[in-house]
Amino acid sequence: MRANHPITTIGFDADDTLWQNEQFFRLTEERFASLLADYAEQDHLTERLLDAERRNLQIYGFGIKGFTLSMIETALEVTEGRAPAHVIQAILDAGREMLAHPVETLPDVRETLERISGVVELVETLE
Repeated sequence: MRANHPITTIGFDADDTLWQNEQFFRLTEERFASLLADYAEQDHLTERLLDAERRNLQIYGFGIKGFTLSMIETALEVTEGRAPAHVIQAILDAGREMLAHPVETLPDVRETLERISGVVELVETLE
């Protein structure tokens, strides 16, 4: 039998719940694949990048910086250490652009949070 306790706290995984995030990773991933199109097919690059992200998760954690470092690592792997400097620079630029992109909340987020903020404690997490 469930005890009758009122809800006092609501937690949100902020990115892709309160604002759009994933689409920017996918767009950058496509850009990354186009930079390395002479070295590998897009599907192969995507797979290699995902492998690098998984390997690096314990070290770099989630987020744009770890994603950027994993793209650089993947570029070096698929080019056997011969990734052109302009490719590495373009990857760094893409990471900077992602970091600089403004946060735009999803529709009705502000109104929803305002309505419930006086009723329950709100907690957000970025990971």
